[in-house]
Amino acid sequence: MRKQKKSLISRMQEPKDQRRPRRRRKPDFLGALRHEWDSFWNFVDGNLKMKLILILSALLLIGSVTKVISDQIFYQKMDIVDAFAATEAAYVESKLQITADYGTAFLTEHDKQSLISYLAGALGVRMDGEIEYRETEVSQIYSYTKKARQASTTIKAITLREDTSRTYLYVELSIYQDNAFDILNYRDIILDTLDDMGVTQAETTLQLLGAYDGKTSVEEWDKLADQMIGKLSGKIIYENRAEELYTIYAYSNLLAEYIMVDNKKINMQVAVRYEEDNNRTVVYLATPIIRGEW
Repeated sequence: MRKQKKSLISRMQEPKDQRRPRRRRKPDFLGALRHEWDSFWNFVDGNLKMKLILILSALLLIGSVTKVISDQIFYQKMDIVDAFAATEAAYVESKLQITADYGTAFLTEHDKQSLISYLAGALGVRMDGEIEYRETEVSQIYSYTKKARQASTTIKAITLREDTSRTYLYVELSIYQDNAFDILNYRDIILDTLDDMGVTQAETTLQLLGAYDGKTSVEEWDKLADQMIGKLSGKIIYENRAEELYTIYAYSNLLAEYIMVDNKKINMQVAVRYEEDNNRTVVYLATPIIRGEW
């Protein structure tokens, strides 16, 4: 016996939980999208101006993507030493400064001395002297300095009085006659060691000094400066090319760190001066800027 089909009214009178769910037709989004796409290309096909706009947009996009990729590739291979090597300076002195935020954990005097010893050991510095302690109006500082014939190393653990729960670590390394640019190896050692110690924030300053016998012209200074900045595809932000105060600030996408000055990024500084007492011309290249006197 064939089951009689219920009328629409009888189905409506049934409790909601007994009604047979009605099938809804799913909207054809893919078909609608295909239709819009075909309409767009039909419009473009008959519009020369729109074709030109699309071609130019595609070229700009390809250029932007290519630049980002190339910058990332070159960044892995280049540093300021690559730019500085082009100067062919007969004498090179390198200086590295790293400041790291060690965090807010409470540290005793012994803890801070142990941190200094650990960093010294990582650098291969044999500690044969005492760790000094001094207080100023703004800080409490534990420090150790080791001077050798071709290098000088200073390591500090610093606590600011305004934030006694936070400790900063500071490492300064100078290498004299660093024509092989060994400073880069030590930079990597320090940063890797800090990473092993759980440090997540570290600021790095790298400075190179080259010297030439005698006095050279400002035109030669310009050539050296432009050569180094150009090697790193730098853009000049500020410059003063007078002999009395010759310095240039620039920004390069190939260097990782930078500082902000008047809402502008800076991560390169070039400076040149003549030392009359030593009868030599000195050239500086630093990232992000020169720290201290020059």
